[in-house]
Amino acid sequence: MNYKIIDKEKYYRKGVFRHFSEDCKCSTSMTARIDVTYLVEYSKRNGTKFYINFLYILSKVLNSREDYRMGYLWQTDELICYDVINPTQYVFHEDTETCTPVYTEYFEE
Repeated sequence: MNYKIIDKEKYYRKGVFRHFSEDCKCSTSMTARIDVTYLVEYSKRNGTKFYINFLYILSKVLNSREDYRMGYLWQTDELICYDVINPTQYVFHEDTETCTPVYTEYFEE
């Protein structure tokens, strides 16, 4: 994955970043209720897998804004922005009750 280093002193959310990386040292996550009725219908109508379609839409959203592609490298104290975020899905093996990660290259189209 390629990325660029963000100048923390010029970053437009510098104060917020400093607060949550130095004062609170926390992480974030997001949960939202969304209506996927149309995506389920689309998947059935086109004979495609709902999960793969959903993963594509999620990847498209995450890649749409620089803020969503950002990360922090603790080892080097660098704020970074990835060029692209590629989706990963996990295949569950019932016989061993383990998972194998499957990496997919994201393409907007």
